[in-house]
Amino acid sequence: MNFVLISGTLSQNLQIFCKAVQNESYNQTERYVKKQIREFRNGTRYFNGEGSGYQISFTEAYDTIVCRMKQFECVEDAFSDKCAMKIAIYPGSSSIGVILKSGEKRVEKCFHIQEGSMGRLNIFGWRPRISKSKNILIYKKMYDCEGFVEEQKRNCKTNCLSQRSI
Repeated sequence: MNFVLISGTLSQNLQIFCKAVQNESYNQTERYVKKQIREFRNGTRYFNGEGSGYQISFTEAYDTIVCRMKQFECVEDAFSDKCAMKIAIYPGSSSIGVILKSGEKRVEKCFHIQEGSMGRLNIFGWRPRISKSKNILIYKKMYDCEGFVEEQKRNCKTNCLSQRSI
């Protein structure tokens, strides 16, 4: 009985998502990604040895979100920027790119995600510290990014090839 309820809900979400893409209402897409980021916001915690202690990784979270996006019929492809070179500052950031298709039209949207929170609130330029820093995922914005998915796939191919030669 529980299984039927879950699969029915998933099927309904798939239909609503793709119908919104066909109507070019990308707010539904953004809402779905926000929900996924809230679900995986804490990442995966693992022990990295005596000197380092516990670490948090968001790689599995990004991979799961990308895989869930790919299950929609209206999503042609999705990829994250896991192979891109990034500066090592806190809080870091990452992006997920999705190619959406509605008929013959293809639209590429990216979702900017912040990795970490400084615990500060911005009130008209005054930034009081209200909590300690947290290592969580925070959704920032959705934007158009033509060619993002193909570029990130090329980055991963070149990184794999350069690591083989070492």
